[in-house]
Amino acid sequence: MPTQIELLKKYGLSVQGHIGQHLLIDANLQRKIVDLLDLNSRDKVFEIGPGLGALSAEILSRGAKLVAVEKDKKFAEILETELDQNYRGKYQIIQGNALEVDWRKILKKRSAPKASFKFVSNLPYYISTPILFKLIENRDLFSMAVLTVQKEVAERILAVPGSKDYSRLTLGVGFYANAKRAFNIPPSCFSPRPEVESTALVLTFRPGSELPKIDQKLLFHIIQTAFSQRRKTLLHLLGHAKISGLKRAALLEIFKGMGLPEKVRGEELWLKNYLALAKEISHGVE
Repeated sequence: MPTQIELLKKYGLSVQGHIGQHLLIDANLQRKIVDLLDLNSRDKVFEIGPGLGALSAEILSRGAKLVAVEKDKKFAEILETELDQNYRGKYQIIQGNALEVDWRKILKKRSAPKASFKFVSNLPYYISTPILFKLIENRDLFSMAVLTVQKEVAERILAVPGSKDYSRLTLGVGFYANAKRAFNIPPSCFSPRPEVESTALVLTFRPGSELPKIDQKLLFHIIQTAFSQRRKTLLHLLGHAKISGLKRAALLEIFKGMGLPEKVRGEELWLKNYLALAKEISHGVE
């Protein structure tokens, strides 16, 4: 298959960086990203934003099957035309907005009841966080994910307590998956060249049976409250939010029992602390 630059010239197209289109043009990095998927001929891959098929063709060349969602109608048409020459019957391109289409409906039609896909995407910067949350929401469909994201987003996912990047995203991803940085990608590997560095991440999802037995709605309500005003103490925020109806005095007793300082802020706690706190709060209202 021609390179993406060759396809742009062939079809007289330009890439619109201002709306998040940045094509990965470095062939070596394309191979390295697909290597992270550890593919075999039995695998099925779900790709978001394939563009002109840099990763798509590499995935198909390794024998895996592909389902991809591409928002740009012209890109989707070109991809269909070019891939059909060598991989007919091995792929499907769906033209649509990845944030709006029903991933579950798309993938359940194309797999056995208990089969899972592998997820891959060079995520457009402006929708990376919404796509991440949608990926987590549909995590049972996937065994793992390989994502190329803005380095700033990667730092938020991999952050530790006390750092400026530590956030709800860190804890949300961390609860459901193990996240690992594979490598950073310089702007020169894209066209048009973005102003920021990117990072390739690998997410390995935990099976439902391995997730902590916790009231997840309560857990994430606590986390959301904790990061709603980062400069205020966690006790103050939880007290005013009236989590599960507990008053400040009852929350303070829970904090003391857990060995948490009265002035601790949400950004200082590890996921394990939030799990323990959610457990204690749920017991406090039983």
